[in-house]
Amino acid sequence: MTRVRPSPARFALAVALAAATAALALVLRQSPAAVALLAALALATLASPWLEWVSVPPPLARWLPRAHGWLLLVGALVAWLSRSMGVLVLDSTLVPLLAAAVLAPMATVFALAPRAFAPGGTLVPAVVCLLAVAGLDPAPRGYGGSALPFLRDADHNGFAERYLPLAVVVVVALWASALLAHGPRWRSRDVAGAAVSALLAVALAATGIVGLPLFQPRVEQAVASALDQGATGLSGGSTLGEFAELAVSRRRVLDLRSSLLSGGRWRLPSEVFTRFDGRRWSNTAPPSPRGKSAAPTERLTLLRPVPSPGVVSPLLDGIASWFRASGAPGDRQGTVELCVDQSDVGGWPLLLPRRPLAVAADASFLEEDRFGLLRRPPGDPLTLYGALLSPAASSPGAVPGPTLSDEEREESLALPPRVDPRVSDLALELERQSPDPRGRLSATVLHLQTRYRYTLAPGAFRPGGDPLAEFLFEKKAAYCEYFASAAVVLLRLQGVPARFVKGLSVGAQTDVGGGLHVVRESDAHAWIEAWVPGEGWVEEDPTPPGQFEGARAPASGFDRLLQRARAALASAWNQLRVRGPAAFLGWLGRELGARAGRAAREPLAWLLALLVTLGPRLVRSWRARRRRRQEAAHEPGVAVPAGLRAIVRDLERRWAALGCPRPAGCGLLEHARALATDRAPGPPVPAALLAAGREVVEAYYCARFGNATPGKDEISHLRDALRG
Repeated sequence: MTRVRPSPARFALAVALAAATAALALVLRQSPAAVALLAALALATLASPWLEWVSVPPPLARWLPRAHGWLLLVGALVAWLSRSMGVLVLDSTLVPLLAAAVLAPMATVFALAPRAFAPGGTLVPAVVCLLAVAGLDPAPRGYGGSALPFLRDADHNGFAERYLPLAVVVVVALWASALLAHGPRWRSRDVAGAAVSALLAVALAATGIVGLPLFQPRVEQAVASALDQGATGLSGGSTLGEFAELAVSRRRVLDLRSSLLSGGRWRLPSEVFTRFDGRRWSNTAPPSPRGKSAAPTERLTLLRPVPSPGVVSPLLDGIASWFRASGAPGDRQGTVELCVDQSDVGGWPLLLPRRPLAVAADASFLEEDRFGLLRRPPGDPLTLYGALLSPAASSPGAVPGPTLSDEEREESLALPPRVDPRVSDLALELERQSPDPRGRLSATVLHLQTRYRYTLAPGAFRPGGDPLAEFLFEKKAAYCEYFASAAVVLLRLQGVPARFVKGLSVGAQTDVGGGLHVVRESDAHAWIEAWVPGEGWVEEDPTPPGQFEGARAPASGFDRLLQRARAALASAWNQLRVRGPAAFLGWLGRELGARAGRAAREPLAWLLALLVTLGPRLVRSWRARRRRRQEAAHEPGVAVPAGLRAIVRDLERRWAALGCPRPAGCGLLEHARALATDRAPGPPVPAALLAAGREVVEAYYCARFGNATPGKDEISHLRDALRG
C-alpha cells in the first residue's frame, strides 16, 4: 500500500461503499460473523482514499473484473428467474450472506486499487448491487407479499428508519463522485440537477416503499373497479359478479412430481366453503335468533407421525415423517406417489388430492380441519411434502367420511336469503329426472356441462342484481366459480348436501413430461363436493370438460424444456436443504448415473456430447483463421505471430496493473521509452519489467514493420523474460 492524497471523487465513492455495506449489515444483524466481516470491510473502505494498492498482481487485475461481471450477471439472472418464473426458492438470508462473503470484499479491493480497476465498471456497479441486495430479497414470497424485508418483518419500521437514510447517502455520494470525477464543476445547472434528481429519488422511494403498501388494498380495488378485470389465482374467498374478465396469471405455485411418467389428473383443494349469500362464498354464518352461530365451530384433529408405509421410491425417500390420512396402505400394488415443491406457504393447507393413503412431511405433527384439509404446524414454512395415493385416486372421485351429522347437513343445505324463482324451477325440473341423490348429482352436472360455455370474459354483471341467475338464464357463459356455485345451489334446492371447493387443477395443461407438472395460478379452479349416502363426499366438476384446459395456452417445447430444467434445479436445492450435503452428493451421483445411462441409449445424446466436446475447439480454430485472414487482407506481407501478440497484450496488462496504463493515442514504443525516462504518470516500473518490455516492443515492431518474423525459440525467450 502507498499513501496518497485523497481526491474528492475517491472519498465520495468510499462513503457510498461504506453506506451500502452498512445497509447489508442491517439485513445480516442476526449473524455476528457476517456483521464483523462487514464492519472490517467498511473500515478498510473509509481508509481507502488515503491508501492505494499500486502493485496489483496481473492475474488478479485481469480476472477479478471478469469474475465481478459474471457474478452480477448470474445474480441478476437468478433474481429474474426467481421473481418471474419461480426457479429457485432461496432462504431469505442466503443471497445477502453470499454478497457479504464475495461481493463486499471485491468492492473493497476495487476501492483500494482505483488505477487497476476503473470505478465506473467495477466499484460503482458493486455499490449499487450491495444496496439492492440489502433492500430486495430474490426469494419469492407470499401471494401479494412484498419482497422488502422491512415490509414483512415485525420490526419493519425500525429497519426502514435505518435503511432509507443509508440508501439516500449512497445515491448522493455516487452523484457527488460523478460530478467530481474530472474536477469540481459547481455550476448552478449541475447542482440543481443533482438536487432535483436526489429529491425525486427520495420521493419515489418513500412513496413506493412506505406509502404504496399502506394504500395497496384501496389502489387494487380502485384499479379493479375501473378495469373490471381480475386475475386467475388462489384467493381466500370467492365473489360472483365482481369481474367482467379474468386475466391469466403465469405465476408458479408449485411443482408436482408423480411416479406416473405421463398422464394423471388430480384436484388439489385449498379452501372449502359452505355459506353463500347470493354473491359471496364464506364459512361464517350470521348469528341465529338465539344468539348462536349457525355454522359448526372449527375443529382441528391432531395427526402424529406413524411408521413408514414401507419401501418408497426416491421420489419420497428422505422425507422424515409419515402421517396416515385415511385407511391403511395395505397392498402397494398400483399406488401413486406424489412429491410437491410449493413455492409459497401463505395460509394454505397442504395442496394434496383428497384421498391420500399416507402423507410425508418434515413436521412434528399435522392438523386436519373439519373439511379434511391437512394444515401445517403454526409458523412452520413447510414447502416440500408428498403423498401416497391409491390407484383410484389417480382420478378424482369420492372422499370417504363418517356419516353426515345434522349440524353439517343443515350447513350444507343452507340457501341464500333470496333465490330467483327461475333457479328454483330449474332445480325442480332436474329433481324429477332421478329419485336418488347420485342421480340428481349426475343430472345437475350434465346439465351445466352441456348447456353452458366456459369463458374467462363473461362481461359485466348488473350492479345489485343476482349474478347466479344472470349466468344461468341470460349469459350462459362464465368461468368455473359460476359453474360450481350454480351446481351447489341447484343441488341444495333438490335436498342434496353440497359445498363449494377452490383449489388447483392438475392435468394435461400442467404436464411438461417425465412425471413433472408445473402448476401456476392460471390452474386455479373451482368444483363441488356433494354428499351421497354410502359414498361420502363425492367430488364433481360441473365445468364443461376440456374447455377449462383449452382456455390455457399450451406450453411450447422450449418452455417445457426450460420448466424441466428449472424444476430439476429446484429439486436439487430442496434435496440439499432437506437431506444435508453428504446424502445430497450420494443422491446427485445416483441421479447423474441414471440420466447418463438413459442418455447413452440415445443417438442424439452422443451427438450433443460430441458438439460440447469439440465445439469450443472448432470455434476457437475458426476465429483464429478468420483473424489471420483479416490481418493478411489489411496488411499484406505483415506476419505478427499470435504468440507475440499475446505477449504484447500481457505486457500491457502488467503496465496497467502497476498503475501505468498506455494512454490512448500513444504507441507501444513511445510508452516504453516514457516509462524508462520517468516521464509517464504513475509509480516507477521495475527495471526487469522495463528491460523485458523493451525487448518485446522491439520484436513486435520488427515483425510488424520490418517483416522480420521471430521464431518459436525467440517467442519462448520473450515470454520467459516477461514472466521472470
